[in-house]
Amino acid sequence: MVDISTDLQVNQPTVTIIGNTFVSIENYLSIIVYDTVLIKIKTKIRTVKITGDKLSLKYITDGEIGIKGIIYSVEYID
Repeated sequence: MVDISTDLQVNQPTVTIIGNTFVSIENYLSIIVYDTVLIKIKTKIRTVKITGDKLSLKYITDGEIGIKGIIYSVEYID
């Protein structure tokens, strides 16, 4: 196994948006709000607020959440 320097390790939340139909969030802590029009995900830094229509969890693992639906906005809020 290769050791990665702590300077290169990513502990920050990583948000990936694909078109307006998919968002993935890595390094999350918990789900705060889950609805078909609003999802809020708590990360170490801030909360990620996703608004849209027909939102649902495509997958959830220990380190990543995938959200699908019609995405209107993705915001960082306190």
